[in-house]
Amino acid sequence: MMTRSLSCLFAALTSSWSYAQVPIAPTWMRLVPSSFHVTRLALDQGTDRLHLAFQPAPTNAHTHIRAFHTDGSDVLPPYSELALGTLLPATVVTGYPYVIDEPLRLLAQDDTLFFVDHFEQQLDYLSWYRSSRITLDSVTTFSMHTGWTQQVDYHHDHLGDISVSPTVIRSFSKHHWPLGRVAVPTTDRIAADEHRVYCGRLPSIAVLDRGSMTPLAPLVVPSSGTSTRTLLMLTDDVIGYASLNSNSTLDVGAVDTTGSLIWSSALNVPQYTTLSGIILDASGNLWVAATENALTPNGFLFRYSPVGTQTGNYTFGRTIDDIVCSGDTIFLSGWDAVDPGQVYLAAVATNITTSTPFDGSHVFSIGPNPANEVLFLQGTTQWTEAWVVDPTGKTVQRISASDLSSGSISISGLAAGSYRLCLRKAKGAEQLPFVIVR
Repeated sequence: MMTRSLSCLFAALTSSWSYAQVPIAPTWMRLVPSSFHVTRLALDQGTDRLHLAFQPAPTNAHTHIRAFHTDGSDVLPPYSELALGTLLPATVVTGYPYVIDEPLRLLAQDDTLFFVDHFEQQLDYLSWYRSSRITLDSVTTFSMHTGWTQQVDYHHDHLGDISVSPTVIRSFSKHHWPLGRVAVPTTDRIAADEHRVYCGRLPSIAVLDRGSMTPLAPLVVPSSGTSTRTLLMLTDDVIGYASLNSNSTLDVGAVDTTGSLIWSSALNVPQYTTLSGIILDASGNLWVAATENALTPNGFLFRYSPVGTQTGNYTFGRTIDDIVCSGDTIFLSGWDAVDPGQVYLAAVATNITTSTPFDGSHVFSIGPNPANEVLFLQGTTQWTEAWVVDPTGKTVQRISASDLSSGSISISGLAAGSYRLCLRKAKGAEQLPFVIVR
């Protein structure tokens, strides 16, 4: 973990890519049919469940939240999927059934979901923002702060709740009583503890006394440009930050709550990049997720050691909308760029970022991707078992040892869609996604 004992200070450096880019191969990936490609992801550490917010196919509708175990398997009902259009009543009833609902923020804790969304009536274009609490064990909800004011973040702990709009923060007790409201600098993501709230954009991180909601001395950190989005996270009195700038630079670093800078770094990113997440893994590494919004979207993951050394620069050929972490596994969600009708949920081991098996002894690859009639394999001769699964996890094809040895398998009997090739041997298992087009 990052701690205040990290006293060394790193000067901000800017480079095109300070570490070689490496493609990511997830340890597993699930695909979900979706009509709208914005996703939000939350991890409930107590129940070890992932919750994915998305718009279901085939038509635009209220957001659904679907639950998965951290191994990628489905959670059995009644926790499997929530239809928020049914659970959360609309504030204004216009009589129009057509609604576009966009998930903005999703948190999970102790079988309770904290959800922020934006929804718009398609016929009269009324636009609303809503913050809601959903208790899964009783399927009850509590909607808060509904109205036209944009919501960007939400914080919950044993003291109560904090609702965040770009320029206003509201504090509530654990019984939902309003405690205070204060105007703040433009804010994208807050960090908070029992005593203080941290918000704003680099180079100045505003600090509020949580009890009185009054401003304290801000924290000032290095910045390589004008920030358009800043994400913060607080762990052990250290604030990790990532800030995307209008000049296509990305500032990443750590500062303790007294204002002492621990480390800072900066790098150039592609012009049309969006910043989507920041997390800390079990080894104290800071991970930042972003997406290049080009003709073919490409997700990025940047990894920094606890002392600020960049130790990874990884690509993932899909958008990355959200990122969470459990121990030594990172979970990603976003739009599956190969199949525009689906969104994905994927797991990436923090110490495995290519198609190298868990024992590190061998590498394999598959292609072409997308494929049509035949899938070619390289480096699979040491694997003893192989099969193909569909997005639901169902095995749809077993692969013989002779096919593995020959380096190719026929997929002519499978319908068009997204699949995963799974391989196993005595000391490891691996999966790689592929798509069939006809």
